Amino acid sequence: VQNATDQARHLARTLAGTHPEGAGEYAELPWFWSQQGPLKLQFAGLSAPGDDTVVRGDPGTGKFSVFCYRAGTLAAVESVNQPADHMPARRILAAGRTPAPQQAADTGFDLKTWSKTAPAPV
Repeated sequence: VQNATDQARHLARTLAGTHPEGAGEYAELPWFWSQQGPLKLQFAGLSAPGDDTVVRGDPGTGKFSVFCYRAGTLAAVESVNQPADHMPARRILAAGRTPAPQQAADTGFDLKTWSKTAPAPV
């Protein structure tokens, strides 16, 4: 729903000539969520077949995230019952940042703090 709303606002501003960036492509980070019974699924970015993946958390507990890397760059984060990973993932992806796979996999690594303090890509 949010994606459709954002796209409609972008189009309306572009057509009305009031878009702050002028008429340009819609380039917002795609994100989705769904409640499937006891599972809360949250996705940020778009994964693709062949992405390298790193799991954060334990799938056996039903609480984990999968970090998807494409050519060494973070492309998507898919979370199951792990909302604490979703918002930092959205910030990280929107900023074009990429935590090292070892950092992403380490549940002791403070993803939320890193998402606010990590340097921008060079």
